[in-house]
Amino acid sequence: MQLSKCLAGLALVASAAAKVSQVHVGLTSEAVGCKDGVTVTFASDSAAPLTLKYGTTAADKSATTTVSTYKVENPKYSYTSPNFHTAKLCNLAANTQYQYSVQEYSGSFKSAPASGKKTVLSVVGDVGIEHIQDTITNLGADLKGTKPDAVIIAGDWSYANGCHEDWDKWLDATQPLFSKTPLLGINGNHEVIEGDGVLYDRPECAAEMYSAYSNRIVTPISDAANKDHRTWYSANIGNIHAVFLDDYTGILGANNIGSDYWFGHRQAQVDWLKTDLAAVNRDATPYVIVFKHNPYYNSWGKHQCQCSSVKFEIPDAESCWKGNYYMNSTATGGTLGDVRDEPHCALQAKLEDIYLKYGVDAVMSGHVHAYERTAPIYKNKVTDGAPVYFTNGCGGHGLYQGAISPMPTWSKATSSSLYGASRVVADDDKLTIYFRANGETTTVFDEVSLPRRAKPAC
Repeated sequence: MQLSKCLAGLALVASAAAKVSQVHVGLTSEAVGCKDGVTVTFASDSAAPLTLKYGTTAADKSATTTVSTYKVENPKYSYTSPNFHTAKLCNLAANTQYQYSVQEYSGSFKSAPASGKKTVLSVVGDVGIEHIQDTITNLGADLKGTKPDAVIIAGDWSYANGCHEDWDKWLDATQPLFSKTPLLGINGNHEVIEGDGVLYDRPECAAEMYSAYSNRIVTPISDAANKDHRTWYSANIGNIHAVFLDDYTGILGANNIGSDYWFGHRQAQVDWLKTDLAAVNRDATPYVIVFKHNPYYNSWGKHQCQCSSVKFEIPDAESCWKGNYYMNSTATGGTLGDVRDEPHCALQAKLEDIYLKYGVDAVMSGHVHAYERTAPIYKNKVTDGAPVYFTNGCGGHGLYQGAISPMPTWSKATSSSLYGASRVVADDDKLTIYFRANGETTTVFDEVSLPRRAKPAC
């Protein structure tokens, strides 16, 4: 009996001391039954649910975590994740500082601003690990009197490429920022179809096919959608209606292009987007920004795709939508991808009209490891009222060189020599987007202001 009591006591001590790591805060919504809320996600060696305490001045509220884990096994590689805990904290007061604690860990975050209030986002893609500290510092630091209400990752987060322990390292490295500033984003190709490790030197690490992203990054989508790899969603963040689209939806491997599954997921995303944008209240959220991984309008040679012999022209939208690409890379001056690797041309065939109809202000992407800002574009022509396209793929995992020729007239600012991130500031009368290089404080490389537009007559 005495031994049993002793063992029970040791078990309680071990439970109380369960290590907490990889802490990151996300935004949630009524779409998943948690209006005006956040999620707090972390790794722990405890497999049992834990109690997270939180409050504004005292920890007078609590939430119990849900727990999940996942495994990856093949003949040459195996991985078992830590226990991932997620607590939902709902119905929070807007723009308010909250304290929280779980086990021996304590932190704080600020809830999202209310609609109609100034809103600030930091945006970056293609982060990796090599320059992570500089990029994280840039994302969180003051810029012209602003600090971010949330951080957006436009795909290609850790570059683990199937070596899942690298995700653990990445989430530990980013914890100083993401434990206090809410995080949202979308998957890129390296969360879906790329394997062989970060340096492509570990062939035992197979493509992730959403496994790490879906199990680690909590976004306001249902469990059913998450399991079916329907990762697109939207969120209202203060003055901004943020839309997240998955360029790789429906792609589960090299052999399913053209399958019912491939067409079905892509069409479901398009149908959802129409419904979502039609319901936006531009009085409450005057600005609409689409975040996705792959940029369509960009002037860099890598990651180009074409649906005709003329760059950025789609004369037959239905054929392009089906993945019929123009593949003469010699004639086009760059390496053109097929629809599996570069699906954004096929998607653009349907997305572009939707963007214009519903008054999307900006489309922000990564994928290309450079920075670029365009003029407002519709169907390869500078067009008032069309979205401005931003490429933000210089988060730290290498930089691309080599522009296409001739340079498109719609390209207004480019850099392939700077790692950095964008800062989006949504005031009542204008949307201002800055790009700042890592290591800079007050100096910005690029800046543009887009006036608040009238609600489209749809």
